[in-house]
Amino acid sequence: MRAQLGRWTACAVLFAALPASAQTVLDGDTIRYNGLKVHLWGVDAPEKGQVCADGWPAGRMAEVYLAELVKGGRLSCDLKNTPTQETVFAVCKVDGQDLGAALASQGLAWAYLAQSDAYAVPESNAMIAVLGVHAHDCMKAWEWRARQRRRPG
Repeated sequence: MRAQLGRWTACAVLFAALPASAQTVLDGDTIRYNGLKVHLWGVDAPEKGQVCADGWPAGRMAEVYLAELVKGGRLSCDLKNTPTQETVFAVCKVDGQDLGAALASQGLAWAYLAQSDAYAVPESNAMIAVLGVHAHDCMKAWEWRARQRRRPG
């Protein structure tokens, strides 16, 4: 437990605002921030290789959009999970703009209601405007991942 708390304290210290250009976008909802793999809290973007039924490259579009959002700004992240959890989840912002809200409002991520309903309204607005995944026949990311796990070989 002490090692976990020490790791968590180090995590908290590492979450100071840094230039976003020093960070790496791993996929549409995941960044490498100060050496840690951080998933954006409350949203689930299409996976890196996820393509919608109509051929639209949803995963690539989400990744490119997130990279554009963080380019050149100051990134800050607010941790959302406990020290006993291995996966780091955080609300991250660039120059005050919430990345999860930006992704959801453009239809490039679904609100992940199992974590939070904070992004349900931006997602609903994207649905109404028929943006991103809502303009294409896209499987929700968690359903797509489950299907990939069931595939033989």
